[in-house]
Amino acid sequence: MSARRRERWIGAKLRLALIAIFGAVGTLARYGLQGVVQIRAGSTFPYGTLLINLTGCFLLALIGQFTLNRMVISPDWRVAIAVGFFGGYTTFSSFGWETAKMLEDGEWARATAYVGASVVVGLLLSVAGIRLANHL
Repeated sequence: MSARRRERWIGAKLRLALIAIFGAVGTLARYGLQGVVQIRAGSTFPYGTLLINLTGCFLLALIGQFTLNRMVISPDWRVAIAVGFFGGYTTFSSFGWETAKMLEDGEWARATAYVGASVVVGLLLSVAGIRLANHL
């Protein structure tokens, strides 16, 4: 294996390790914060999940845009944070980020289709999954 190929291989393995580590941290952050909020709220309304989704949207957009504009961290670290941490913390933040970037680029129809498909189809698939599980 050539030195350059070995370097790329090590870089790819490091990137995967960073994503996994940051994903674990994001998952634990979600679990802890969501649980605390839900217990304190003392309600059946999913306040904990709502807080996770909304803070995830804001923080991914803030950190993602900041690091894109200023390139203050390497692409590997940016992927570890965006895919790893926020992937573990909430996938709703990715949905918010992607939609916001489409709107920023003037892709209103595409953003509308994405939001509509994600919400409507996602909800329909959730109902389908619940009904299927109830019949098994």
